[in-house]
Amino acid sequence: MRTIGRSEADLISNLPCSIIENILGCLPLRDAVRTSILSREWRYKWITCPELVFDFWFDQMFLGNHKLEMIIYQILRLHQGPLLKFALQVPDFRSCPDVDQWIDHLPNNNIQDFTLHISRGDKYVLPSRLFAFQQLRNLKLYKCAFNPPPGFKGFSKLVNLDLQNVELDPVTFAKFVALCPNLESLRLMDCTGFECLEINASKLKFLEFHGVFKSVSFKNCSSLAEVKLSFSSMDFKTGNRFSFDLIKSLSCLPALEELHLQAYVLEDLTEFGAPKKLPMALKTLKTLHLSDMYFEKIEEISCAICLIRSSPNLQKLKITVCHYHLLLILL
Repeated sequence: MRTIGRSEADLISNLPCSIIENILGCLPLRDAVRTSILSREWRYKWITCPELVFDFWFDQMFLGNHKLEMIIYQILRLHQGPLLKFALQVPDFRSCPDVDQWIDHLPNNNIQDFTLHISRGDKYVLPSRLFAFQQLRNLKLYKCAFNPPPGFKGFSKLVNLDLQNVELDPVTFAKFVALCPNLESLRLMDCTGFECLEINASKLKFLEFHGVFKSVSFKNCSSLAEVKLSFSSMDFKTGNRFSFDLIKSLSCLPALEELHLQAYVLEDLTEFGAPKKLPMALKTLKTLHLSDMYFEKIEEISCAICLIRSSPNLQKLKITVCHYHLLLILL
């Protein structure tokens, strides 16, 4: 019988470093660290893993009685080589000063994907160093205070921006968006209330917003094809032309094909001739989703018909109903 030499039996340890890094990059962080028990040669190979994701599975696998702060610090201290992704989304993570130190240890010339999810405590104030990550393509922030430093010139490679429960200055944020020329997807969920939501992004294709604004302005949004708008309050509509001005702004988007809108937002259109056609049309719209509709409210139905008639190229219509009596029972 032929004896298998050690070098032949351990071929995987002799793979080129680039291939090993690709393999580790496909594994969750907990599994990448687990490879250290394969052999003496594999003990520290995980420290070149290009993605560090501290999530639910990491929490379940490693924390126990250990402190998260110390573990993350040690991993970042040991890490070698390019780091493309850093995500901190451990359940019930509380805002703490340690986050500043972790961000200081990240290589600002490599990071392409950054996620920070704060669950408890005060909103975390982002350090100015984060805005030096010029390779960023994906940025997701939860429960943070977002305030770019003076002189910030934008993220030239940013493609996706996802902000939830983030404290923003509307004027500063509008300037920030304009300084991200390759932005394609923007989600704003339960962020600071906007007097005017101003979007200036020539490559933006997708916009989702949940919260409150009094007016919206689309500037140079020639690629915006899908818009989802939902509102956390109805009080902002009282005594103004909100519905009419909103549809007017949307009608100026030359690439708009899909629109998701809460039905009650349209109620004020009755003042402008509903259920007849509006003076403006959503000429490019192909898919319309009206949610939270009350069929008990005639005005709401009339305004929905008005919007449908003002969308001459509509191909798909979806209506999600919220029954008034069922709502009373649930309350």
